Amino acid sequence: MTLQHLTQVNLLKSTGGRGAMYHLPGEAIPTPDDVFGPVPRISAPSSPNLAASSPNLGSSSPNLAENRDPEGCLVSEQLSLPVVDDLEPLSEALRSRLEEMASEPRTKGKVDRQVLINVVLQLCEGRFVTLRCLAELVKRKPDTLRDQYLKTLVLQQQLSLAFPKTPNHERQAYTTVKPSTP
Repeated sequence: MTLQHLTQVNLLKSTGGRGAMYHLPGEAIPTPDDVFGPVPRISAPSSPNLAASSPNLGSSSPNLAENRDPEGCLVSEQLSLPVVDDLEPLSEALRSRLEEMASEPRTKGKVDRQVLINVVLQLCEGRFVTLRCLAELVKRKPDTLRDQYLKTLVLQQQLSLAFPKTPNHERQAYTTVKPSTP
């Protein structure tokens, strides 16, 4: 049976045209907004008499802390693994481990391509890591890292996307694909 036939008999649903994503009916494919919330927009107050922020609002929602595991990774019902979406809330132990894994690219301006690939695969093992955090850990520009490394690793099925519907989203996250055992 082809994917098209499975879609026609409602055993699969497809999203998108060329390069469509297939999923089981009733199973939604998460988006970055589902996991992280909408991208915050910085805007000027609409009225000159309004303050930029309300004194009654806290700096962050108290519910956000509940969505983090003991190591500080974001946990979401929509994703199968925790997400390193920000290095600041990470436990000192996890952050130190990640920085140690990335020590060679962090400290050297230029490293062998395979070295950087191995570091990225190691950083993404057992967790999703956002593009921004990966770039920060290996001291590379996000666009360069995505275009020269991550896209190829996804195509080679060495990395998997957290949000396959939006592969170039600024909050995309990656995890290492475990080789299947025969």
